[in-house]
Amino acid sequence: MADNEDVLARRVEEACLNGWPALKTIWLDGWLLRFSHGHTRRANSISLLWPGTRQPSEQISSAEAFYSHHGLPTIFRLSSVSSQDIGSALDEAGYGPGEDETCVLYRDLDAAPSQGERGAAFVRPNLDDAWFGAHARLQKFSAATAAHARALFGAVALPTGYAMSPASDGSPAALAFGAVHDGIVCINAVATDPTFRRQGHAHNAVSALLAWARDDQGAKGACLPVVAGNDAGRSLYRSLAFSTEISRYSYRRKVA
Repeated sequence: MADNEDVLARRVEEACLNGWPALKTIWLDGWLLRFSHGHTRRANSISLLWPGTRQPSEQISSAEAFYSHHGLPTIFRLSSVSSQDIGSALDEAGYGPGEDETCVLYRDLDAAPSQGERGAAFVRPNLDDAWFGAHARLQKFSAATAAHARALFGAVALPTGYAMSPASDGSPAALAFGAVHDGIVCINAVATDPTFRRQGHAHNAVSALLAWARDDQGAKGACLPVVAGNDAGRSLYRSLAFSTEISRYSYRRKVA
């Protein structure tokens, strides 16, 4: 990776971590341990931000003790951005193979898409009951999970945008969430009500977020994660000009 690409990849990594934070964090010799009552792997896993001074096996054991204390499985989020390779140490410690390889896509915002032609997607700066209620319903959250999810959204310390594309009857057809860090908006929580799929609503919601980030927040770039095997999602994001794959990551968890 060229130097300028490496710098951008690390900026995007920061935007992703800050745009989808954890409720509690621990720094452990270059590793970031994140805890959020088990709600989403990204907010409950370990990111290797720089190599520490300990042997990987010792570091892994120390990290496992923290997750055991919180009653959570130990999960590593292994990114191509990391300069430390601990694959062999994880093999020896009894971790399973990689799960859900994910692409982090990037685009600049010199020509952010318009909001589209189907309905008027809008963006609000604060989390409200209508947006979160639709999010919880589409994700089929239990009451406990909904409480953890709401707390996680509340933990975002960046400027935020909550986009909704309404159906003709005004009901939420598609949602998207964005947070702007250091000139980059990180897009998350893109979801469409199954009743309104293939009608352009997700495209409109994300487009509205991109325009909000560019015009209201001065963002110059945008990023988002998508599972590598999610063909529908990748097709949507290609249509929104997310043509650059900036990095990849996958998860490895301790096998019981």
